[in-house]
Amino acid sequence: MATVITVPRDSALQFRLVVGTNPESGAPTINSKSFARIKSAALDQDIYDVATAIVGLQKYTVDELRLGKESQLTE
Repeated sequence: MATVITVPRDSALQFRLVVGTNPESGAPTINSKSFARIKSAALDQDIYDVATAIVGLQKYTVDELRLGKESQLTE
């Protein structure tokens, strides 16, 4: 059985923004904005620090920050 190697790939950061409220249900209306090609060597704390700086520039309230990490599996 071969040994599997996990190779980190670039990540993507997604901002989920509250852009309004659904008039019928009262639920928040969410739009997302993504920033791709974040280097795999970037530290989570550094990504968070930059994200919070970007949050301050947004017109809308940020509901959630998501970081999608990808990896390649190889032998």
